[in-house]
Amino acid sequence: MIVQPTFSNQTITTFSSRINSFINLETNNSSGGLTDYIVLKSFKEGALVIPYTKIVRVEAAKSYSMFYFADGTRFFSSHNLSYHARQLDPRFFQRIHKSHIVNLNMIKEVINDKVKKVVLTDGTLIEISRRKASRFVRIFKLMMAASF
Repeated sequence: MIVQPTFSNQTITTFSSRINSFINLETNNSSGGLTDYIVLKSFKEGALVIPYTKIVRVEAAKSYSMFYFADGTRFFSSHNLSYHARQLDPRFFQRIHKSHIVNLNMIKEVINDKVKKVVLTDGTLIEISRRKASRFVRIFKLMMAASF
């Protein structure tokens, strides 16, 4: 005779209510829930969970990446910039140069000279590559139009 496992209705209800409360928390969260965070890994510093709103820019450092945060701190990541370009949400981040990803919400000004540049809230001036300039300007204009 094979013994069938029995499940308590209370256990199933409790588990179900916990999942539903988590789903409700995710949908009620105006910032979008857990997708607004990134997990950064480093050999020296371990792992760090950081919200998108704290990241100003990401800069390539050979086959590694350096994250610059709004409070002036930095984090050296053991992954390359291409990895982070796939990991970061394109609604908030754009790769504007082969060595830079910027947070669109942290752009203070776009300079339209012979070479397009962005000024970030921390005062950093970053050149936009010619190949990525038209796409960046189009996305930035859409973002600015949506914010009004």
